[in-house]
Amino acid sequence: MKAEFIEHSNQEFQHADMLARRIEQLGGSPQLNPDLFRSYSHADYSEATDIMQMLRDNLEAERIAIDTYRQMIERVKEKDPTTRKVLEDILAVEEEHASDLMDLLG
Repeated sequence: MKAEFIEHSNQEFQHADMLARRIEQLGGSPQLNPDLFRSYSHADYSEATDIMQMLRDNLEAERIAIDTYRQMIERVKEKDPTTRKVLEDILAVEEEHASDLMDLLG
């Protein structure tokens, strides 16, 4: 399970980097202040120490992320195919994360 969490974490960092690069390509400045991350998050932070609760909490966070990415994809639709592709690629990985967590939960 530890390896799975590490793999997911590394992929989440990759997603953040992909989004930051796209924001910069569009002329924006990505928000990189970690003190503000929690205020922008769609999922609550969990301090669970029980592994099964950690899995359930992470699955819930993945489901929220999946819903959020779907909403963003719908919003950009045909207006920005490049951003849509970035979001679709991230969404595919998030769906895989959710499936991995469901398998671990049994």
